Amino acid sequence: MRGRVIWQLAGKEILSTIRDRRAIVSNLLIPLLILPLLMLGLPLMVGGLFEREQETLTSVAIRGLDDLPGELHDLITAQNTVLEEVVDPEAAVSRGDYQVAISVSPGTRELLESGIPVELEVYSKRSNLRSELSANKIEAAVGSYSRGLVATRLHQAGVDPSLLEPIDIVSIDTRSEAEQSSGQLSWLIPFFIAIWTLAGGQMAAIDATAGEKERGTLEVLLVAPVRRSEVVVGKFIATLLFGLTAAVMAIIGYVAGGVVIRILLVPQLGTGGSQALEVLGGSMSVAPSSVFLLLVSALLLASLIAGILLGLTMFARSFKEAQSYVAPLSFLLILPALGLQFKDLLTLGEAVYLIPVFNVLVLMDDIVKGSVSTVAVAATWLSLSAVIGVLLLLSYRNFRRESVIFRT
Repeated sequence: MRGRVIWQLAGKEILSTIRDRRAIVSNLLIPLLILPLLMLGLPLMVGGLFEREQETLTSVAIRGLDDLPGELHDLITAQNTVLEEVVDPEAAVSRGDYQVAISVSPGTRELLESGIPVELEVYSKRSNLRSELSANKIEAAVGSYSRGLVATRLHQAGVDPSLLEPIDIVSIDTRSEAEQSSGQLSWLIPFFIAIWTLAGGQMAAIDATAGEKERGTLEVLLVAPVRRSEVVVGKFIATLLFGLTAAVMAIIGYVAGGVVIRILLVPQLGTGGSQALEVLGGSMSVAPSSVFLLLVSALLLASLIAGILLGLTMFARSFKEAQSYVAPLSFLLILPALGLQFKDLLTLGEAVYLIPVFNVLVLMDDIVKGSVSTVAVAATWLSLSAVIGVLLLLSYRNFRRESVIFRT
């Protein structure tokens, strides 16, 4: 194959695709912005909600206010709440009049003074975040009151309260710095990289195959003094570059978002916001070596997707038909990416790094969390390289079949 001819063919496909301004927006701007917006937006939104709910005066419906012990009343109102007497606390929460309600049985105060256990009913909507946060205020106050009551009774009985907890558990976090900073939603990083790789590559692939069929330029190209292998490699390179560009923009957005979070966002967040940040996006501390591994993995993923796209879109008679072929490919990436969030619950051996598509997503997740191994990298990269070679060979054979090329 002649390198000069291949790059000329690739340049033709690249120029044809970038004439559409949507390609620039889809490949450069959206991938560059979507991850920072996600990483910054979720912690800000949820962290702000936590802080606001802690600071907002919450109206709590209660039935049996007179039977509530005075100390417990003070602990509940100290949680920035105000108690309002109602007849039916359950209905009040169901209607949405209150986020949380309490039902105190008659004689509760006297029963507690006599040392008899009582039940306190707390009503909330479990699927409603605001209702849950409001219920947490009540549960925290009741828990504090119960512990104080137990300590008082033990002291009156001459018993050391420490006897109830003979073993003190000290929790030690063994996660690496990268794992601590990655957040529980770190699996979204490889998911978005894969999705934008597909989105970027499909534009070039469809235009280079079905698009050329519709324009009638594919036949002209094939009668030119170029080899079929050069045509395949040229179109493959163009598709690869667009997919890789979108992936690189997503990685740049991920790294830039992590820098902004660590420098600007973390110091500004309160306790609730910091907890939301850890649960959602993390501070995304990533080493230069990890960025390199992500880039190489993205290159192989883009190559794999380019090979699949060329093989599929070549069978299409028209641009629209090619789009219908490509649409189901999203599930090829979405389903494995969704499985990443359950990776810790599954028993995944080293063989997982030999499964195309899923292996590179798992590897990217490992890279983000800083738990990648040399065996995983080698297995993933080698297996992907082998599959890419097979896909290129199949695409070359399709370009030699007139029944495929002239399928109109």
